[in-house]
Amino acid sequence: MKDKMVTPHYEREPQNAPGPFYVVKDICLLCSLPVETAPRTIRYHETPCEDCSKRLPDHCFVSRQPETPEEIDRMIEVVAGSCIAAYRYCGSDPDIIRRLVKAGCRDQCDALVRKRRDGEGYQASVGNA
Repeated sequence: MKDKMVTPHYEREPQNAPGPFYVVKDICLLCSLPVETAPRTIRYHETPCEDCSKRLPDHCFVSRQPETPEEIDRMIEVVAGSCIAAYRYCGSDPDIIRRLVKAGCRDQCDALVRKRRDGEGYQASVGNA
């Protein structure tokens, strides 16, 4: 996916693959919806357990950006299904933005949301995105 990106409004999880879809740092609840919906593009970050020999998930991240139409569909489903808006889009592809807005995710499109000087986000009045 070749996509001009805008500056992300939130800090990204450091493991996120470079690109327009990202998980906001320190917000994932491990709900499993993202990794079940888009297993080719989203994974759990795991850390070693101090009391056992296992590795335990502590958050999700975008392991690679979606490349196929099906992967984009699934990523849009993840953004729309995120109950805490942990998944965001900082790209400028008009079709993806239109689809995210139609899915009720305007606030998760960084190109459509401006930040006030005090750091609080607000809706930009942007055409018919």
